[in-house]
Amino acid sequence: MRKTYLLLAAFFFVSVSAFAQMSKKEMENLKTAQYAGKYSYDNGEGYGEGEVIVYPESDSTILFYIQLQAGEPSYNMGDLCGRVTLTDGKGVFEFKSDYADEGCKWSMNFADNKLVIEIIDEQYECGFGYGVYADGNYNRKSNAIPEYFVDFTDTKQYFKKLKLEKWVGR
Repeated sequence: MRKTYLLLAAFFFVSVSAFAQMSKKEMENLKTAQYAGKYSYDNGEGYGEGEVIVYPESDSTILFYIQLQAGEPSYNMGDLCGRVTLTDGKGVFEFKSDYADEGCKWSMNFADNKLVIEIIDEQYECGFGYGVYADGNYNRKSNAIPEYFVDFTDTKQYFKKLKLEKWVGR
């Protein structure tokens, strides 16, 4: 009986290890893996900076984490995590929280190692600090598929375990 248990435990361990490797390989083969990585911008001279971390979720969707800081004089900040469906490197992120009049809506366009975010229909209410906006040109700094991001509370948030309802509209 003990021998059977040990054999089953060994089989389970090998199976789980093989699955973890296989799922990483499968992730690298997703169509959206070409957009994975870290993108950033810096407006220069203390006017603000931002970073977007992109994770391929499926062949047509990505998860992203964006953190932004405004420059002088307020130094306000904001962060947000969400899901976007992409078609030919383009998608739209949209949500409206209970406290926002207009909501939050922007386009994301990936091309030539850049990510361009543009606000749509003047819907800037994304829950960021005053004067903090997502629109801008972000240059790719890394094309590695991220496992996690570190939020403003200095906590690692793993994409595979992410609960988006805790982020969007908070």
